[in-house]
Amino acid sequence: MNAQGNSSNNFKTSLRELFPAYAIALALCYMLFVYEPMMLYATHQNDFWFDFVLMARPMLLGFLIFLGGSLIALTVTYFALRLFCGEKYGSAFGIIQIVIFGIMLVTFLQGNILSMCLPPLDGVEIDWKSLWGYDVITLAVTLAACGLLIFLAVKFGVKRTLKYAKFFSLGLCVFLTLIAVIEMICWDGFKRKDSIITTDKNFSAISKDKNFVIFLCDAIGSVEFKSVLKENPQYKEVFEDFTYYPDTLSGYPCTRDNIPLILGGQFNKNEKPFNDFSSETLNNSPLFKKLDKNGYDINLYEPELIWYGNKSFDIKNGSDFKQYKLPLKSFLAEELKYVRFKYLPYLLKQYSEVESMDFNGLVDKFIWDNHTVYKNITNAPDLEKTDRKMFSFVHCEGGHVPFKYDKDLNIIENGTYEQKIEATVKMLNAYIDRLKNNGVYDSTAVVIMADHGNGAINSAEGMLERGNPILLIKGFDEHHKFTESEKPVSFSDLTDIYSNLLDGKSAEEALSFIADSRERYYLWYRNFQFENHMEEYLVTDKAWEWKKFTKTGKVYDLH
Repeated sequence: MNAQGNSSNNFKTSLRELFPAYAIALALCYMLFVYEPMMLYATHQNDFWFDFVLMARPMLLGFLIFLGGSLIALTVTYFALRLFCGEKYGSAFGIIQIVIFGIMLVTFLQGNILSMCLPPLDGVEIDWKSLWGYDVITLAVTLAACGLLIFLAVKFGVKRTLKYAKFFSLGLCVFLTLIAVIEMICWDGFKRKDSIITTDKNFSAISKDKNFVIFLCDAIGSVEFKSVLKENPQYKEVFEDFTYYPDTLSGYPCTRDNIPLILGGQFNKNEKPFNDFSSETLNNSPLFKKLDKNGYDINLYEPELIWYGNKSFDIKNGSDFKQYKLPLKSFLAEELKYVRFKYLPYLLKQYSEVESMDFNGLVDKFIWDNHTVYKNITNAPDLEKTDRKMFSFVHCEGGHVPFKYDKDLNIIENGTYEQKIEATVKMLNAYIDRLKNNGVYDSTAVVIMADHGNGAINSAEGMLERGNPILLIKGFDEHHKFTESEKPVSFSDLTDIYSNLLDGKSAEEALSFIADSRERYYLWYRNFQFENHMEEYLVTDKAWEWKKFTKTGKVYDLH
């Protein structure tokens, strides 16, 4: 009975001495593997093809794995100290707990206070040396936290300090839960997406009858493209039969808002959440309606298609995302990259190995990078011919950062924007040649464009420069030398242009409704993280003369 009593007392003593450490570990793991994924998802839903219901399983499993590992490590450490340190084990384990609590506290401050000035993850290589000032701030915060803990331990003793740490940690879990749930509710994060995954299906299929192709090459500015053509006149032969419209004005400086405008013909003016706007616009797309009426199969090779709920049209290369499961190992690997990026001190963030939030590789879907698209074109030179008319919208990397190709699409380090444009031309040349070699070039109308131009993402002026993307058009059975037109085109014209091309008109005829002089409008925002505040600009000069854009005074905010 005494032995049992002693055993019970020893167990209670051990549990009591371990509990502060367990509470600290719980708070740290909960913050990194439950709270942070929920916050990331709530505020960046459009960057994920999956919804929260699909994410919950790997998220919770990851939390339990790391929490379980932490509790085991703490327990082993505790009993090892009891075994080897004798009566001094309590002091030694107390110091360890104080250190762990300090790490948790600094991590919390780093990820939730100091992270407000993190550079955007847009694929641009981050210049970590330019952030040296934040290294100083991180060091100051760390020293302040360490000083506070030392002061508490000296003034109140280690046991009492750990008691405070225990309650703080448990309270932090409750606080983080409330914040995460509120954010999820505010951003409608618990709503099922009913999204579609766009795959490579039909990428090598072509119609014997009629084909309509929109090849969107991301972030290629018209000014830079024209410069590349001037330096390499042979590229004009690639685009023989095409008409080039250098004076084209996009709707927005970034991709997200331009896609519904390009495919659905509607401007987003922040009257409703973007998910709802995009889905409604695509469901009512005049282009899709005409394609469907004329018997075209619709294929959308768009890596991040924001189209939720019921679909008015059958997307032939799409599949329901609900049939997929998020692989735990791959999900955690991507999540850990972002956690390291956000919660590590600035001096160590450069080792997070993250350039963008890329969860697209977790499922078999269309991959947009130029190298992969080029391989898909060249590895299947013989197209599979079908009796159905075919429409394909192909959104590829184009001139988007990072600059990792030479002009021949070889992967290199420290490439240039011009090299990436040339690499895109090589890819487009392969696509056009494949149409010719398969005898379907004349029966194919092709629109080659960009969603926006080139300009510094974190510069107010740069976001105006991005308003001038490329646009090249070839209608059915159209033959002539490479031609340039001074037509002042706007993305608001695209729906009518598509309709005219589908009716068999040439490029010149398809754009004949556009006056030689006109007013156009462009909606500016600070960068892709601030799309909820838009300012309207009037454009009466050339689209590349961004310094002449004038504010109309109209502002569109999402409330």
